[in-house]
Amino acid sequence: MTGQQSIICTLEDGLCRLTLNRPDKLNALNVHIFEEIAAHLDTLDYNRVGCLLLSGAGRSFCAGHDLDDLASGDEGGQTERIENGLVERLATLPFPVVASVRGHCYTGGLELVLAADIIVAAENARFADTHAKFDLVPIWGLSQRLPRRVGMAKAKEMIFASRTYSGAEAVKMGLANLAVPEEELDSEVEALCADILANSRRSNRAIKKLLQDTDGMSLAAGNAWELHHSEGHGPGFAELIRSVRAGKEKNDESTW
Repeated sequence: MTGQQSIICTLEDGLCRLTLNRPDKLNALNVHIFEEIAAHLDTLDYNRVGCLLLSGAGRSFCAGHDLDDLASGDEGGQTERIENGLVERLATLPFPVVASVRGHCYTGGLELVLAADIIVAAENARFADTHAKFDLVPIWGLSQRLPRRVGMAKAKEMIFASRTYSGAEAVKMGLANLAVPEEELDSEVEALCADILANSRRSNRAIKKLLQDTDGMSLAAGNAWELHHSEGHGPGFAELIRSVRAGKEKNDESTW
């Protein structure tokens, strides 16, 4: 890989910022971007991370998969396996992942953003799945993650009709968590990440693992799993409570 970095990755005060950096191409995805993200994750010290922020440089989050890259793809499927594996890797990171979306979030970009735990969008952001417009079929997990996020009926509407939805509409359908005026997007995302970082990293990681491990289980099975596998009990729990209480200022509100 030569020239400008397609991914900018920084880590400061527990916040890892992972930024798509092809603004002249509206951050369209190619295999080199996936390789760069994987390389950054390979060298990232997870113990120092409390939250990861995924965003795009310039006026768009991601306009989708670079069609030139698709046209030159290998026939053996190695590229597709790399890309699918990277999206799965992002989705299963042990710490919370927040995505900040302005401008386009189309197709491949939509598949990428679905790996985030929390999506914050500009009200005028544009979400769409356009696979069917280009005679394509998802291979990065959209057929699985989109219905789980918005429900099967809405997912079918998005996929079959290739309609475009604003950030505000994305919130209504459950695709995005928050939508704010574009000029407030950065400050809203920073505030959200600060709230996440202010909480216990151990708790956030343990709870995220619980949510992932029980996804798809029945209520009864999920409850049983939580009871027997949660880090919220066990021989170290009493000592944890003592340390939390010892670190608090003595006041009337001593509950945890």
